[in-house]
Amino acid sequence: MTRSNPVALIRPLPLLLLLITATGCGGPGSLKAGFPPPADLVAVTEPKPQPGPDIVTSAQASEDYNAAVEGWGDRVSDAGARICRFHKRLGMKISCPPAKPLAPP
Repeated sequence: MTRSNPVALIRPLPLLLLLITATGCGGPGSLKAGFPPPADLVAVTEPKPQPGPDIVTSAQASEDYNAAVEGWGDRVSDAGARICRFHKRLGMKISCPPAKPLAPP
């Protein structure tokens, strides 16, 4: 029976640790987390505005409700598109809407 050299057994250890560490590093533009941004998840689960009884009798209440529904739809759609692009960056084969340009301050 032959006895292994302890130094020969330890020699590949630093290379193995380096490879394990390197596999956890992403390339340029990689994401740090494996989850979409929490704000987007909150936005896509935002409940739809509910109409009040006054939308039947008040033109202003009806306009306010319509504006609230439009804003809600835009927020949900925008967040869904961001989540789609998040998953596309992770490698999912999916077609997503392009990012909207940022509004000037």
